[in-house]
Amino acid sequence: MFVNCKRLGLWALVASCCASVVTTSVQAGDQVGSPTPEPMLTEQERAEASRLLKVMDAALSGESVPSDIRADVNLEFLRAQEGQVYVPFTLRLNPATVGQSVTVYVRLVPAGMVLAQPLDPEPAETDTGRVPVEPPSYPFEDVHFIDDLRLAEEGDYVVQRAFAASAGSYDLYIGVKDSELVETEFEEIRWGVIKRTVEVPDLWNGQLATSTIFVTDRVETIPAPLSPEQQRSDPYAIGSARLVLRDTLEYAKTDSLSFLFFIYNPRLVESKPNVTVEYNFHQRTVSGEELFNSTTPQNLSAETLPPQLDMTAGHQLSAGQNVPLSAFPEGIFRLEIKITDNELAASISRDVTFTVVGS
Repeated sequence: MFVNCKRLGLWALVASCCASVVTTSVQAGDQVGSPTPEPMLTEQERAEASRLLKVMDAALSGESVPSDIRADVNLEFLRAQEGQVYVPFTLRLNPATVGQSVTVYVRLVPAGMVLAQPLDPEPAETDTGRVPVEPPSYPFEDVHFIDDLRLAEEGDYVVQRAFAASAGSYDLYIGVKDSELVETEFEEIRWGVIKRTVEVPDLWNGQLATSTIFVTDRVETIPAPLSPEQQRSDPYAIGSARLVLRDTLEYAKTDSLSFLFFIYNPRLVESKPNVTVEYNFHQRTVSGEELFNSTTPQNLSAETLPPQLDMTAGHQLSAGQNVPLSAFPEGIFRLEIKITDNELAASISRDVTFTVVGS
């Protein structure tokens, strides 16, 4: 029950996130490491997961599960392969409610699903004996054992992991158990379950679309391909680059706003797109919004893209910018990103809201 065959296929799916990125070091043809056989859990890990599994089943059964741990989760969406969407996520844990070592159980179920069967059900009797009860199957399920949680700039512990799913509506359950505490007569283990409704977008329907807009602190070059197990604990590593997301969207005037994203399903002319990306910055005012400025549009076409980019071969198209904020006054801004497919005469827009404070 604790070894999920769906996890094995995850890295084969994300391996297709090879990309030609205009503003980062990710290169066309980069791939995540090939999957290898799933490692079995140790006896200690199995016992640890079993404790948390009971709480997960109770939450999915509709029972009220008291939570000792305060947490929040942010999800991003990228196209993988075989009609799947790769969903890396960042889990933020309040250090006042959890230690630096945790067990994290991730379970994705169809929206509205309730676990009807009781926990540890008795097998049914037949003339030939008891029939084993098949455990329910889920679109995705995995368990992680994490030591030395990273402390983010804003003061939360941060966990980053991923799952993959087809487009659709889901309920995401994430169970967290403090692994540092041992339950005694005087000490209770801290744990909790958070639930989020997730709408996985259809990035394969042939319509112009984008990934999540990734607002980054930096992009690091990966010197060698990651193993599947390394990739599992490093879900924002894509090809030869690691996206280090920014912990906060509050910036000093000495900072720069850096972001990138992938563009899907443009109409192709001889394996190349013909896309224009515009960037408009709007400042929030007492009366609404005012256009503050715009940066130079990006033209992504056969005239500007590398000759080796071939979207029919699975290469992906991306865009992004690095915008110094020294000329921005203090305030709240909305970056409007408009993507236009010039061959289709179709446009979509994406927004990023951020704040500029004193230097």
